[in-house]
Amino acid sequence: MTLPKSIWSWAYYDFANSSYVLVYAALLLPVFFATMYANTGHSLGAWGVANALATAIGLVISIIIGRYSDKHGKFKSFKYSILISFIGMMTIALAVKFWIGSVYYFYIFTQSFFILSISLSDSILPHIASKKDSSEYSGFAWGFGYLGGVAALVIAIILQKITGNEYHPLVFASTAIFYMLFSIYSLRGLKKVKMNEKPPVTQTSILTKSQKNILLLGYWFISEGITVILLFITIYLKNELGFSNMKIGATLLAVQSIAFPATWYGGKLARRFDIVKLLGVTVILWGITVAFLTFNLGLPGLIVIIIAGAFTLGNSQSYLRSQYANLIERSESGFQFGLYTVASEAAVFIGPIIYGLASDYFKSQRIPLICLFITMVLGYILIWKITKNINIKTGEIWT
Repeated sequence: MTLPKSIWSWAYYDFANSSYVLVYAALLLPVFFATMYANTGHSLGAWGVANALATAIGLVISIIIGRYSDKHGKFKSFKYSILISFIGMMTIALAVKFWIGSVYYFYIFTQSFFILSISLSDSILPHIASKKDSSEYSGFAWGFGYLGGVAALVIAIILQKITGNEYHPLVFASTAIFYMLFSIYSLRGLKKVKMNEKPPVTQTSILTKSQKNILLLGYWFISEGITVILLFITIYLKNELGFSNMKIGATLLAVQSIAFPATWYGGKLARRFDIVKLLGVTVILWGITVAFLTFNLGLPGLIVIIIAGAFTLGNSQSYLRSQYANLIERSESGFQFGLYTVASEAAVFIGPIIYGLASDYFKSQRIPLICLFITMVLGYILIWKITKNINIKTGEIWT
């Protein structure tokens, strides 16, 4: 594939971090909290609270370290955020065996620094891609990341079979090692990339402060739906649709496998079509996914969920990332993507708590799922209102 070396290196971090997102945060830990950790007297809401606390900490350090990285070195900050995340993952791998009661706290620590690493990684995009290329490169990297998730998931499933224990420390440790190995590969390629620039003498923003706040609010609403679904989907599939852990793993594997070409192709489409309209298409696909999850239409419904979910999961998030990268000043990308992380991750602070409590109240996730989709529609309306007259590829106002 004829992509710049810097893009390949940057994409390898998406490849690495998807292993943690899929295996730790989506497959193993949600069910662990709902079963093993629940035996210590905690409800489903504990998983939501853990993510809320982790996000609150992650958002604060993302803004602080993001600002610091703009002035003192983005690469160094990125490197240390990866190292700390890895240490946290390995600690969780031991805790599930020896200190079950402490998994809650180790997860909060790990997730906090993982959020920071994502924020710093995203802030590199404006430095390695032009506005014209950012959507395609963002789509490629996001889609490529799904291959990493698939590879790590296959390794985890094989180790589950070999050990006969779904929560064996080796299962968790394999993902942590996978994450670190490919993160190192990414860092080696990014080491010489110029990531810190002096701001221009005259620095103006395309958006007013008020417009930027509304735009970030729109990102928040869409991200809330995506994030909460990812955090609770395995519990929903297991408890309400009756999926076995193996079937859940196979479903996630199918989604991840399709998501790579779907997201890369979605990035290419952004060269030909308005990215705001493409984002609208992904919101519609989210609606289809939620509808089929809610009504449980058997195997045909599962096929629709896998296909629609694969086409919308990466594209919706990739479009948000590349759109924001084209609307900010590169010289302050660390700080700006710290704010972006607040918008895209703040949902984890509020959404999971409300969603978890609502699920406990209704004894089902179906009604909360529908409410999540409504917030996504509202978020898209806000984004469309602010960006409808802006050429995202050039940063100019439509005339």
